[in-house]
Amino acid sequence: MYFSVASAFAADQGDRLSLHQAIQAAWAHDPAQNEVGIKEEGAHKRAHAARSWFAGGPTFDASYYDDRVSGRPYGYRTTQAVISVPLWLPGQGTATERVAQADVQAALADKDVAHMVVAIRVTDAMAAVLLAHRRKDLLVSTVAALQRIDSAIRTARSIGESTDTDVQAVGAEIAQAESDLSLAEEEVEASQSALDILTGQPTPADFSGIDQHWGLFVQASHHQWVDLDDPRVKAVHQATAVAREKEHLAARSFMPNPEVGVGVINQGQYGSPWDTQVGVNVRVPLPSSVTSTPIRTAAQSALAAATTQEIMTRRQVTAEMVRVQAHLRSSMVSVMRTGVAARDMSLRASEMEKSWKSGETPLIEAVRARMDAYNALLMFNRAEINQQVAIIRTVIALGYIP
Repeated sequence: MYFSVASAFAADQGDRLSLHQAIQAAWAHDPAQNEVGIKEEGAHKRAHAARSWFAGGPTFDASYYDDRVSGRPYGYRTTQAVISVPLWLPGQGTATERVAQADVQAALADKDVAHMVVAIRVTDAMAAVLLAHRRKDLLVSTVAALQRIDSAIRTARSIGESTDTDVQAVGAEIAQAESDLSLAEEEVEASQSALDILTGQPTPADFSGIDQHWGLFVQASHHQWVDLDDPRVKAVHQATAVAREKEHLAARSFMPNPEVGVGVINQGQYGSPWDTQVGVNVRVPLPSSVTSTPIRTAAQSALAAATTQEIMTRRQVTAEMVRVQAHLRSSMVSVMRTGVAARDMSLRASEMEKSWKSGETPLIEAVRARMDAYNALLMFNRAEINQQVAIIRTVIALGYIP
């Protein structure tokens, strides 16, 4: 079963529905929406058309003969008109309708796959925006800390307690950090633009409330997963069903459709009364393996290919589910470990700066500690966002759309 349960958690999430809103906006803005809609509508129309009494439209044949062109006009003239319609072969009409109905279900399955893809794209785009913002904020605070050290070192140099080398060392670190900050600001704009283009409107990135206690994650985790819950498996399974119905249709189409019609013949001769005849016309092409065998074998080959693709997709989705769950577990461990490292490195940087100011630690050690703290904090933020993405991807893999 494929779930879309964001509304069920609206009350639980309060006003923190940015992810849901972004996915809905991106889905409404997605070009695939129009494509799958047309496919679905076309399949419905084919299913309705297959309920026709006849296998195709009527055919009208007309002919006219006289003897004036022969050079010896005796007044002979013949006019003939026939209208005929093709008939269904036994079971062919039902098989045609079943193919169209299977196409309807295939279009719906493709729609679910497209929706899933949009949800993943929005999740990844939001993660990129959040990480870019986190990196920018960390660099802003790091530059401020380095400038604070730079101010202190310049004051110390003015009274002869420091050297130009120390000033240059700190200045170089500040220049590198400011360069990284400029790149981070560029990444913020680029990632935000990508997200806005995806949704078709200005969209704030927000993963608030997404953790192990997220209501949707809790519900999804308690759902017994089977591979058919995945929209991709449902799509290939339905594609196999379509191929199977087409194979049945090919088996029923063992010969060209016979035709039955009504004909009128009007004949005339000079000096004689007109003679009009009305009759029934039947045309029955006989079966031939020359035409039926290629059709049947092509349908059988398509069914075999669809079956193979379904088996391969089921295996891939099952393997992906194992990877998603393993990644979720590792991301949770990573958050805990990088969180401890970030806290310890931040405390160390503050202590090293105090120690440097009291003359107990070399300047380079204080600067290095500050940069180490920045890297540790960046790793923690990356791990935290990665965990949130892993939670969302797990929910999607379990058959739910936030």
